[in-house]
Order: sequence, then C-alpha cells, then structure tokens
Amino acid sequence: MMRSVFLLLLTIGTFVQAHEQSDVITMYNGDQITGEVRGLGFGDLRIKTGYAPEFSVEWWHVAKIESQYNFEISTADGRRLYGNLSSNDKNGQLVFTSVEDSFVINMLEVTEIRPIEDTLADAFSYTLGASLNLEPEIATAQLKATIALATELTQSTGRLILQESTTRLPKEGGDGYRRSSNASRMMSLNLEHQRWTNRQALYRTFTAGFDYNESLNNYGRISLGAGLGKYFIDRAGLRFNGALGLQGVAEKNRYLEAVPIPPDATKTENRCVFNPSNQLIYEPSFELDVDPNDLPELEEITAILGQLEVRECKSNYATSKSVEAFASGEIALYNLTDKDFDVRVITNLYPSITESRRVRAEIGAEIAWEMLANLFLTLSSTTQYDSGKPDDDITRNDKLDYNIVMGVSWRP
Repeated sequence: MMRSVFLLLLTIGTFVQAHEQSDVITMYNGDQITGEVRGLGFGDLRIKTGYAPEFSVEWWHVAKIESQYNFEISTADGRRLYGNLSSNDKNGQLVFTSVEDSFVINMLEVTEIRPIEDTLADAFSYTLGASLNLEPEIATAQLKATIALATELTQSTGRLILQESTTRLPKEGGDGYRRSSNASRMMSLNLEHQRWTNRQALYRTFTAGFDYNESLNNYGRISLGAGLGKYFIDRAGLRFNGALGLQGVAEKNRYLEAVPIPPDATKTENRCVFNPSNQLIYEPSFELDVDPNDLPELEEITAILGQLEVRECKSNYATSKSVEAFASGEIALYNLTDKDFDVRVITNLYPSITESRRVRAEIGAEIAWEMLANLFLTLSSTTQYDSGKPDDDITRNDKLDYNIVMGVSWRP
C-alpha cells in the first residue's frame, strides 16, 4: 500500500514540477557537472545541461550524484527501486531514499537509471544502421533499426531488418564483376512486450512478427505469441534473458502445379524446375544432336518452331496456418570504458507443433565498436533456417540463409 501511495505521489509530481537541470554529477577526477540526469543504460550516463546538448559519460568515471528528483533504478541482483538519489562521503556509493527505506548502494551494482519525471518521448531509445556484405560473390545491402520503450513495469522492443542480395557475375573478359538481375529480398519485423513485477521473478512476454525471405520460400509470415521469460543475469556489463512460449503462424508459400505431359511425350522427365532469374518454372529442356551441315533453311526452322508446344508448369501461392513453440534468448555484453565495445546475440528456435518434423531457427549477432560519440562500426550476421514443408523442395533455393555484413550504426 505504501509503495502504491509513493508511486501516486511521484506521478502527481510529474505534472506539478518538471525536472530542472539542478542535478550535480561529480567525476573521479574532481570535475562537477550541473544538469539533468536523463538516464543510465549499457554503462552510459546521459546528461543534459543548459549550455550543451545531451551527452554521455562512462558510468565508471562517476563518483557521486546529487539530485532532488525521483528515479527508477534497476540493480544487478534484480531489484527495481523507486526513490531519490544522493551521495555520502565515500566515492562510488549512492544513498537511495524511498518512502519506505533508506540505504547505500554501490554504484557499479546499478544497471539502469530512469527519471520518473520523463515524458513518454524521453522513455524511447533507438538505433539506426546500414551495412554492406563482405562476401565477394554476393552483393548484400542491409538496413537495420531498433526501438525500445521502458516504463516502470514493462519493456517493449521492436527490431526491423530490410535486406536485398544479388549475385555477382564475372564480366566478359574477366575484368571485375557485374550484378545479376535476380535479387533476393528479406524482411524481418519483430515486436516484443515484456511485463513483470520485479526482475527476480518471471516476466510475461507477448510477441508479434512479420518476416519475408524468398530464399526460404517464405513470401509473407505473420506470427502472434505469448510466453514466460526470466532475466538470469542483469548486472553492469552483462545481461542475459530467455523465454518460452507458443505462437500462431499464418504464412504464404510458393508451390507447383504441373501441366500434364501429353501421351506422345511420356519418355520425358515429368519434373518442374524453378528458375529464380525470372520467377518462372519450366520443364527441363533437351538439346538435339544435329549435324550443322544438316540444318534446314530459316523458313523451315520457323515452320518447325511454330508446331512446337511450349509446356510450362504453373507457380502459385498457398496460405497455411500452424502452431509453433518458441524458445528465445538474448545476451548482451558491454564494457565500461571510454569507447564502447558491445556484443549482442539473439537466438530464436521454433519447433512446429502442427507440422510434423518442421523446425525453424534464427540467430542474429552483432559486434559494435564506438568510433565517435554515438557512432559505431558494426560487424553483424543474420542466419535463418527452415527445414520446410515436405512439398516445397523444388520452389526454394535452400534451407539455410545467412549473411555477414559490415557497416555503421547511430545510437543516440
């Protein structure tokens, strides 16, 4: 009850009094910064002053914080606290005061700080990036964006990847490469909403997604799911969480409908072949063993071609629905130095419940080096696997699609 009253008072204070730039941040080298603490995340303390735009300082350089305002704090042992921050005589410690208690916290045990007075827009964080591939035979361009919204009891995240790949073909004469006209496109949009009472307990997760990958015979897949997750490690420099659940899936795939072979062609192979360069599917062609000296005149060739029947297999799309289980995990490592070095790995496993022996999997990994303030050099990989439906072997290029790209990202 006391906590509810305290949170209500904090909410009222949000509308009555704005967060003025009166927080005092003392660094270990003795410098003092007077401004507004905008938040702490991944080892960076964001500060806004009246004489400069918002900037970040490394958390391990901060010795003291003095503020008369209220914050939400996450700690390495999973606690989520709501109250006021001040300092004592010892560097590297915070005095946390709430309506219920007052105690000392070591600063390196604090993993997140969020001002409760923040507006909804201030609670958002985002990353934008663009990359090109490192493989010599495939040209891949990728755009990536992430956005996150943190509130007192929830964490919402959205991730978008847009990608186009084309094969590089040698130019005539062997002088360099040219791009072929058959592009393969991939899109992935994943949304997750986490809701918990405290980080030490299980959280509820709700997921939604849309993905598209021509290489894996996926021409549009929508998924909705729910499950339970837990933060197993949540401390400065390392975060690891995982979740289990179920999701419903609706997807569109390409399939074949072959034209019957005429009676006079029963000896030919009754099989269709997918040509990705023009998205059409034909029966195999056969070459005639003819002596060039015995070739007929042009008029006779035209007459013969006019009598040939071109048989083409039909390519159609079908929508199917299924139920999958999902097991997801995310690990994030980051260092507390002047130049960030971050590593993130996200894995998702989808064993199908309604389609026998079908399994899908996704792995996304990224390494980011901070070159300039908020600007990162990135090396990332995206891998998708789909064992597929029993009847789609002909219309797909492979069961595995992956890329390795290098680029830049901006994380304000």
